[in-house]
Amino acid sequence: MLAQRTLPIHITAPHLPVARVFHQIRATDADRTSLQRDLELSQAGITRHVSALIDAGLVEETRVDSGARSGRPRTKLGIDGRHLTAWGVHIGLRSTDFAVCDLAGRVIRYERVDHEVSHSTPSETLNFVAHRLQTLSAGLPEPRNVGVALSAHLSANGTVTSEDYGWSEVEIGAHLPFPATIGSGVAAMAGSEIINAPLTQSTQSTLYFYAREMVSHAWIFNGAVHRPNSGRTPTAFGNTNTLKDAFRRGLTPTTFSDLVQLSHTNPLARQILNERAHKLADAVTTAVDVVDPEAVVFAGEAFTLDPETLRIVVTQLRANTGSQLRIQRADAHILRTAAIQVALHPIRQDPLAFV
Repeated sequence: MLAQRTLPIHITAPHLPVARVFHQIRATDADRTSLQRDLELSQAGITRHVSALIDAGLVEETRVDSGARSGRPRTKLGIDGRHLTAWGVHIGLRSTDFAVCDLAGRVIRYERVDHEVSHSTPSETLNFVAHRLQTLSAGLPEPRNVGVALSAHLSANGTVTSEDYGWSEVEIGAHLPFPATIGSGVAAMAGSEIINAPLTQSTQSTLYFYAREMVSHAWIFNGAVHRPNSGRTPTAFGNTNTLKDAFRRGLTPTTFSDLVQLSHTNPLARQILNERAHKLADAVTTAVDVVDPEAVVFAGEAFTLDPETLRIVVTQLRANTGSQLRIQRADAHILRTAAIQVALHPIRQDPLAFV
């Protein structure tokens, strides 16, 4: 295992030359010639970095038919890392997502477990997390890194404070039996925009807006992810409070998914969801006015489980800000993605330090 990393990660594009080579191989159909051209490194530098990555088992070289008449095959570079693993976990308010992946980011094992964080002490929750990760990864190689993503405020010194979690200045590393990297869940989700983009492609300024149990946002600017400093993750129009509103008004859905299903036949259920959608639209419109992004990405069950909410929010957003924004919805596996991003980001910043 590696030394404890207590400070929250700040997701950026890689800076070290070997990390830039590793990133470009992951993000593009790369060979040595394209790497030299795209990264503006010397042939000797490319040879040195690629050889080091191959020797470390992180990159593999394969010959493919170039299609040229000369018949000379092209040598292509790809990510290996199948024999190396990382563990990632996203600790949400109501459920926790666990993932084991290889160093290429390919998911090996995954599970989501219902767990009410506020019903346990921090020590109990983190002991539960450690046990589930160790159980899920049974029979696999020891991880090169462990990442813990949270829907809570991370201070600059690495402690976690959340009224909704019931945590105050919790030091993650003090409660885990192994070193771990920590990071903001929504920042890690947004970071996938950087992680998957070639270095030759300029990253758009993007607002990432997340709504599930909590509502939060992050934005990408100049190749880095930024988060609000206050750490507020409001729950006023999260899924749980929306369910409570439904109960107060005489409906009895057990889960948010039940409420969405009920809305297909019950006008009151649809009205409750629509009222929440307009509150979300007000929030994201304010954020867009402040950040002025080129694109907005919507993530979380508020949008993936209820497409009508997304339609209402997007319609109101475009009415208030115009039609120039690029708008998209994140996939349903975004919490798993966040867990993996926090686990792999330090490796992607300095890959040879982790093998």
